[in-house]
Amino acid sequence: MQAIARILHQSLPKPPADLVFGPGLQSVWERCRPEELATLEPLFYCSGRLFVMVPGSAAAARLRQEGPDLLARLRAEPELGELREIVTRRAGRQGPPNVAVKAAAPLRSALGARCFGSLAAMVDDPALKASLARLAVALATDGSQRA
Repeated sequence: MQAIARILHQSLPKPPADLVFGPGLQSVWERCRPEELATLEPLFYCSGRLFVMVPGSAAAARLRQEGPDLLARLRAEPELGELREIVTRRAGRQGPPNVAVKAAAPLRSALGARCFGSLAAMVDDPALKASLARLAVALATDGSQRA
């Protein structure tokens, strides 16, 4: 497990220094938002942008109406002092209606297969070793080989 943690720590990018999310952002949001926007959920704040999950277009329109006052209240908070805009993300369906969703292309990655293969060779736990080996084989082929 330490090998996996080391590889992930080395390969994952560092989060931005001004990233705010979780309970801290939730408490700021609840203090500043009007009661009409109780169904909206803040996702995270980064680089002057607050990302908010909205349940539908009516809630997004209401957020746009309340935008200037809400921005002023949020900017007064020390965590979000550099806030420039509120970006909405809609919950639920990702694409436009009546559009057929294409099947995802098989995932193939020679580099990923080599990484997981070498990681499997370093791990002592037999169950984890077998899982990593299966993942390496799936990445090396078209992904259709399942155990």
